[in-house]
Amino acid sequence: MSSANGGLKPTELYELTHTAEPGAARIFAKCEFKNPTGSHKDRVFSFMIDELEAEGAVKPGMTLVECSTGNGGAALSRVGAERGYKVVIIMPTGMTEERKKQIEALGGTILETAGDGFLLESEDTARRYVEENPGSYFLDQSTNELNWRSWRLCGEEIVASLREKGITPDHFICSIGTGGTFTGIADVLKDAFPDVVTTAVEVDRSAALYAKRNGLEFEHQAHNLMGLGPGKMPANLREELVDEVELITGDDGWATMKGLISDEGLFVGPTAGGNVFAARRLARRLPPEQVVVTVLFDSAWKYFSIWDGKYGEYETGDAGPEAGKAAEAGA
Repeated sequence: MSSANGGLKPTELYELTHTAEPGAARIFAKCEFKNPTGSHKDRVFSFMIDELEAEGAVKPGMTLVECSTGNGGAALSRVGAERGYKVVIIMPTGMTEERKKQIEALGGTILETAGDGFLLESEDTARRYVEENPGSYFLDQSTNELNWRSWRLCGEEIVASLREKGITPDHFICSIGTGGTFTGIADVLKDAFPDVVTTAVEVDRSAALYAKRNGLEFEHQAHNLMGLGPGKMPANLREELVDEVELITGDDGWATMKGLISDEGLFVGPTAGGNVFAARRLARRLPPEQVVVTVLFDSAWKYFSIWDGKYGEYETGDAGPEAGKAAEAGA
């Protein structure tokens, strides 16, 4: 592979045959959970450091700082250790022990911030850290456009796999956290297949884009889908690439995750479950000759300690006005 992908191998585009529903559209899923640290974030930080080193913005010996709920922290710790960087991860409290132990095992240092401040407080803390510690650099995956640019190669892999299979996709559906994964893949798919319809998926308890498009007041609430719903509009989301927006609940993601493990043998996490839940719901509305593409983000082993889907400050209950509006719309 070229250095632009940090030496990562392409992941499989897998058809979900066992969970497919009779008479519904076909669903293909990009297996990003098979990357080295068990998540899609390996792609982001391998690419980002390649580019920043080429620009002269960072060099070995420096301290790289990032905010993360865990997957990005592990991915950065891995590539940082390989290339001679110290890594500091600013993380909200309440993330799984598996995620924290993985970061530390890969050489990263974790600084935790208050859970109720979520990633917004972590980002403020990261900026202060860099100001107070010369020789450190805040990568800021939330706003750095290298994030979404890293996903263009994944989009190209999807296009190549589909063309090899002789398939033209009709829909691309993917949940958003930083917005980078959705944007980079959608950008490439729309170039290659101009008629493809794209759907961004948000967790109902932190649905900033859905609120914006439907004239609702946005309020972030704690939820149990780590990596989604960061509490703000994602800066790396290019909104012009989003045709439709749909909502899922955390319970949708967790239940579908367990079905994917038992029925498909795919050892994925709850955000991957959320994507497949939304893809399957969409596929029911489509004729069987159509094709839906989605992404499997991370691995189930990162969630063993909270296998019931409840953790940290997550609380069940009313998800707020966004969820109610979505239910009325049949989302």
